[in-house]
Amino acid sequence: MANNSQIGSSSQDPLGRSHSEIGLVVALAILISLISFLGNFLVVYVVYKDSRLRRLTNIFIQNLALTDIASASLVMPYWVISLYTGTWIFSERWCEIQGVIQATFGIASILTMGLIAFNRYFRVVKSEQLYSRLFPSKKMARVYCVIVWIASILLATPSLYGWGKMVYHPPYGVCTFNRKIEDISYVIILMSGVHNTTTAAIFYCYYKIYKTLKESRQNLNAHGTTSSERPRTDIRVLKTSFAVVCVFFILWGPVTVVVMMESAEYFVPREVSTAVFFLVFTTSLVNPIIYGVMNPQLRTAFKGALSFGRCGNQINPTGQP
Repeated sequence: MANNSQIGSSSQDPLGRSHSEIGLVVALAILISLISFLGNFLVVYVVYKDSRLRRLTNIFIQNLALTDIASASLVMPYWVISLYTGTWIFSERWCEIQGVIQATFGIASILTMGLIAFNRYFRVVKSEQLYSRLFPSKKMARVYCVIVWIASILLATPSLYGWGKMVYHPPYGVCTFNRKIEDISYVIILMSGVHNTTTAAIFYCYYKIYKTLKESRQNLNAHGTTSSERPRTDIRVLKTSFAVVCVFFILWGPVTVVVMMESAEYFVPREVSTAVFFLVFTTSLVNPIIYGVMNPQLRTAFKGALSFGRCGNQINPTGQP
């Protein structure tokens, strides 16, 4: 472990940071960690508390919240410590394990985003019969969530068996993939085969959803109909899911660019690398905020929970099955 005098002295900080810079980044990281944990815990709590909220899309949202809780509990504390010390004070083996844990949660997040997008795509674009076959019940929704976690673990663990390597990245403050040439194949496959493919699929789904809703509105207007036949709840859930995905990629976009630049051996300032990883962890913070603002049922449940009321008795039971 690092000597206490080294940890507390900015003149000996491994990254050459001042006391004020260290204090700022650590305070901000702690704030992100706490709000992420509490906000996502609230999502899980209200969905668990009231059975009427355990609908298909909300089950996927709850799974995403569980991923964020796990990240806030098992990854962010080490991130905070490393930002404070400016180095990794634990063992190299634990760095490998932490890198795998973080990768698992990151992959689970984007795959869950994809699951939400596919659910909305088949709900809005395809026939009701096809949707019912693919998403027949809440039990099946939970099975999909389990599959997401199994796939995430399988995709994140090859470094433990000799393919790829996890190393500490000082500007990020976390252990992550080694992007040197001898380990680059795993990074390329993970980024291209998982991240980019899932991203393309998500945007395709929402593009088709947008086109379908636009055509539906045009047909209704052409026939002089002022109200849509689609349930209002379905449209609200669509907007919520779409907003979550957009925010996710806005926050993850910069780190993707930085990773590509570093892999190509372009110089990236330390401050930029640190900032983009703050954006990555901020993803866990903003998800419950979006749900509370844009989803009327969850918003009502949040208000009930925060006012120590019985949130289950305050929720409108109408909505998507």
